[in-house]
Amino acid sequence: MAKRILLFNHKGGVGKTTSAYNIGWKLTQQGYRVLLVDGDSQVNLTARSLGDRFEEHYDEQSDTRLNNIYDAVRPIFEGRPAPIEAFDCPLAENGERLFVLPGHPDLSSLEGQISLAQETRGTLSVTKNLPGALHRIISLEEERHDIDYSIIDINPGLGALNQNFFMISDSFIVPTNPDPFSLMSLKTLGLEIEKWVHWKETFGGAFSDATYPLPTGSTKFLGALHSRFNRHKSKAAGRYHERLSQIDDRIETEFVPKLQPSGCLFSLEAYVQAALIELPEAARDPDKDRLYALARIPDFAQVSHIAAEFGKPVFNIDDEDLKEADLRGNVKSSVQENIKTFDSIFDAVCTKIVTIIDHDNG
Repeated sequence: MAKRILLFNHKGGVGKTTSAYNIGWKLTQQGYRVLLVDGDSQVNLTARSLGDRFEEHYDEQSDTRLNNIYDAVRPIFEGRPAPIEAFDCPLAENGERLFVLPGHPDLSSLEGQISLAQETRGTLSVTKNLPGALHRIISLEEERHDIDYSIIDINPGLGALNQNFFMISDSFIVPTNPDPFSLMSLKTLGLEIEKWVHWKETFGGAFSDATYPLPTGSTKFLGALHSRFNRHKSKAAGRYHERLSQIDDRIETEFVPKLQPSGCLFSLEAYVQAALIELPEAARDPDKDRLYALARIPDFAQVSHIAAEFGKPVFNIDDEDLKEADLRGNVKSSVQENIKTFDSIFDAVCTKIVTIIDHDNG
């Protein structure tokens, strides 16, 4: 059975989409079959993954124009007597085991109906199938493509749609960046998750007799992923390091304790086992071992642009790509070094993810 990982933070600009894309890619390189689920109405994950095929996929004359997460569940939200059905998900550009469940800009229009269904707590028959609809289409695609891991990207918000994605996921990662708003957001995030878990525990059973019921079980915290900061001598530059340390401290002292009573944590042994996996120097806190930090991911802006140009993640850029990008001398050497570092970081991050999940499910 596929394991679902949600990239979730209601603060925007923290690298959710980029992290989802890179984690999905690296998991395929580790031998897994992965489904990227685009639950953000901006459809950036779909665009990044499909590359030149993006517009063609939605073209009015295309056979694939209805093959997206919104059109798959729309009959249920419109009350039409049509079942949710799977379709052939496209492969990501240059990917072999990386499938994409495309997003749609109208997905956010379902927010009100999902909110009503959750507020009425299953008492209205016309809304009973709505909370489980997204779970159903993702499950069908996971079965159709024999998926091991689904990576879900959502918009920055705390509405009913994101609550739904949270409730149908097995685990979640909190992406952050080193600014005061990421620090502040952890307080709100912990409170909202507590409310969402309470709602599912109290009212989730009311949907058990629906054609598309909500899944049971809790959504557990895999760890934080810090990105978008500059380096100085292979580690986070001074003010970035200070801010990231504050974020890690708040996660350990406030966020994790808030999750504990809600059953949103893996076992302590799982985190300890994952913490033994070595991170490159650029990706770890040089002053303290962090149990709930998956990694620090420095800003490799130039390399990221090259990766986007060739439709692949940074760690897949090869010498032919660099030659075509006309990089030479010290610039080329610097880029090659960054590629190696980025590859090591995401290899460690994905190994940590698998270790934590397998420890408590093995």
